[in-house]
Amino acid sequence: MLTAVYSEPAACYFDKKEAIVVNYRTGLYVVKDTLKTVNRYQHLAHDLYEKKLFKRAIVQWKKVLHLQPTNAFAMFMLGKSYMGAGEQEKGERLCDEAIMIGEQQDKNICHSVEGF
Repeated sequence: MLTAVYSEPAACYFDKKEAIVVNYRTGLYVVKDTLKTVNRYQHLAHDLYEKKLFKRAIVQWKKVLHLQPTNAFAMFMLGKSYMGAGEQEKGERLCDEAIMIGEQQDKNICHSVEGF
């Protein structure tokens, strides 16, 4: 999962349509440090969860979701961490939302693949 931090405006797309169609990857820029940061937060959150330090894990899962709001795995684990911390209803709600996001992402991937 990538975190886009800069994308060319639509007007640029129409000005350089042929160039972007051929070189579509150059139209999107990603900061690699963001990916490293997400990975670091996610590993720390998982380690804290495994050690049953649920409240501390919650803080780290929230950091992951701040950088990647549609990260279904992080949202699911945030829900599990809330359940471990005794907030059952909040945790279940987050887990349900994560499952819905994951299913939607799977549908989007399938529709994208079908077009090729």
